[in-house]
Amino acid sequence: MKTKIIVVLFMHLGLATAAYGQGIVQITFDGPPAQPPGSDYIVTSYYESGMLFTATNPASHNNQFSRSGGGIPYFPDDGTAYLQRGPSTLMFSFTNDSVFDLLSVDLAEWSTDYSNEPVTVSFIGYEQGGSTVTNVFTTDGIIDGTGPLADFQTFYFTNFTDLARVEIPGPTVPPNPFLSWSLDNLVVSVPEPTGGVLLVIGGLMLGAWNLRKRWRQ
Repeated sequence: MKTKIIVVLFMHLGLATAAYGQGIVQITFDGPPAQPPGSDYIVTSYYESGMLFTATNPASHNNQFSRSGGGIPYFPDDGTAYLQRGPSTLMFSFTNDSVFDLLSVDLAEWSTDYSNEPVTVSFIGYEQGGSTVTNVFTTDGIIDGTGPLADFQTFYFTNFTDLARVEIPGPTVPPNPFLSWSLDNLVVSVPEPTGGVLLVIGGLMLGAWNLRKRWRQ
C-alpha cells in the first residue's frame, strides 16, 4: 500500500512536468505515417507531437486537405513532407487542451500553375480567455517546384500567445477557390510552468519525500 501511494504521487508529478515543460515543438508533417516522396494524399486529419490538425467546410461537407511528400514537379519542394490546403478551413490545437504560442511557419504557393500569384494566408488564434488575434502573411509568388529556388519562406508570428486553437480560413480568392497555400515546419511554444504550477509540483515532491521519510522511520 505504501509503495502504491508513492508511485501515484510520482505519476502525478510526472504528468504535471510533462504537461507544462514541453518548451519548443516543431511540427514537421513528416509523419507517422510517413509520406513518401512523389506522393500526395487527401486526408481528413493529421496528428503530430500532441497536436491535431482537422478541416471543416460546413457549406459542402468537404472536410479535407492534402499531405505532400515533396519531389513532385508542379508542387513546391523543400525536401520533406508538408501540408496543402483544400477547400476547407484548417484547424489545429493540442489534444490535451494545452495552451500554446505560435512562433513561426514556412509557407509556399500551391503549385507552379499559379507561380505568378502571391498567396495571402490568414491565421486566426483563439485565446484561452475567448479573444482572437490575427496574423496575415503574403508569399512572394516565386515557385519552381523541384527546381533550384527556395519555394518556402519563413514567417514569424506577432502576439500569438496563450492560444487554445488556431484556424486558417478556407480560400476565398476569386475566381479560383483552390488558389491556396502549402505549409511546413510550424514552430510552437508551450509555456513554461507558472508560479501556481510550480507550487503544485513542489508540493507533490515534498509530500512524497515526507511520506518516504516517515515510513522509513
